[in-house]
Amino acid sequence: MALLDSQVSQQVSQFFEAMQDSVTVEFFAGPEPEMAETFSELINEVADLSDLVMVKTTDTAPVLEPGHAGNEAITGPVAELLDNTGRHTGVRFLGIPSGHEFGAFLEALKSVSTHASTLSARARDQLATIQNPLHIQVFTTPT
Repeated sequence: MALLDSQVSQQVSQFFEAMQDSVTVEFFAGPEPEMAETFSELINEVADLSDLVMVKTTDTAPVLEPGHAGNEAITGPVAELLDNTGRHTGVRFLGIPSGHEFGAFLEALKSVSTHASTLSARARDQLATIQNPLHIQVFTTPT
């Protein structure tokens, strides 16, 4: 059964028309088969809407971000975005990007593809002054 209806699929296809370079969604299923199956189905449906979006499944669990003790792995499911050179972009989605996260997922795909950001010129100038590595995390949760 399709997760995206025809109207949403058409809107996503139109949204993807602005894409330029390919993006790979690297997917790690994790130990929860039901959640992994739904997540996999969603990202594959999205990938079917553009020749520039590919899905690659991996058995290697991504490690948690810096700041965690040890070298702990994410239990999944998780999708990480790779640019057109296969480089990890640092953009990852833990759990199914549904609801409000679905829009963020689509925007992230487009941003990686176009190598563009919606940040203002002022914000870019301020970010350019950062001299040391910086780790940024954005968390969303339905309320």
